[in-house]
Amino acid sequence: MKTFPTHTTPILFLLLYFFSLEGFAQQQTETARFEIVVLGIQIGQMTAQKVSFKDSIAYKVDSQVSFWLFGDVDLRLNNRAHLVGGKITKAYSDSKTNRGNFTSKIIWNGSQYTVDATSYKYSNKSPLPGPHSWCSTKMFFHEPSGNEMFLSEVYGKASPIKKIGAGIYEIILNGNTTEYHYHAGKLEKIVVESTIKDYQVRRIQ
Repeated sequence: MKTFPTHTTPILFLLLYFFSLEGFAQQQTETARFEIVVLGIQIGQMTAQKVSFKDSIAYKVDSQVSFWLFGDVDLRLNNRAHLVGGKITKAYSDSKTNRGNFTSKIIWNGSQYTVDATSYKYSNKSPLPGPHSWCSTKMFFHEPSGNEMFLSEVYGKASPIKKIGAGIYEIILNGNTTEYHYHAGKLEKIVVESTIKDYQVRRIQ
C-alpha cells in the first residue's frame, strides 16, 4: 500500500479542509416553517427548504399531520424538486400514511417528463411535455407572476398559474383548487382544497 511521507500529512489535511470550505461556500440554504390548520385547529407542521448550489437548486418540503376522518389519519409527506438552469430536471413525492403509502417520480429525459405517479385513489404514467420551471416546492420561496405553468410533484401533471388578486395565485389540478398568498414577495398562506379534507398552510417562521 502506498503511503505519504509523514511531513506531507498536515498539508493534505489543510487541502482537504480548504476544499470542504469551498464546497460549503458554494451552497446556500434557506428554511421556512409553517403550521397546517383545519377549521382553526393546528393538525400538523411543515418545513420548506431551498438549497442553492453553484449550478442548480434543490427544493424540499416535509410535512406531518394527524387528524380524525372516520378514524385517525396520520400522514407524512415529502416533496422534492431539482432544477438546473431554472428548469425542473426531476421531482419526487413520497407519502406514508396509516391507510397506505404512495410515491411519485417525474424525470426530464431531454424531450419530455417520464411520469410514474400514485396518490390516494390516483395513478398516472402518461408522459408530460416540458420542460417546466415551477412546482409546489419552489412556490414556497418565490412569487410567480401569474403567467407560468405549474408542475405537480404529486400528480405529474401541469396546470397554469393564474393571478386572481394582489399577491394571490390560483392553481387547479384534478378538480381541486389551491391558492398561494404572498406579502412583499414572501409566501404567507396556502389554501388547499383536498379530496380528503380542506386545509390551510400558514407561515410561522
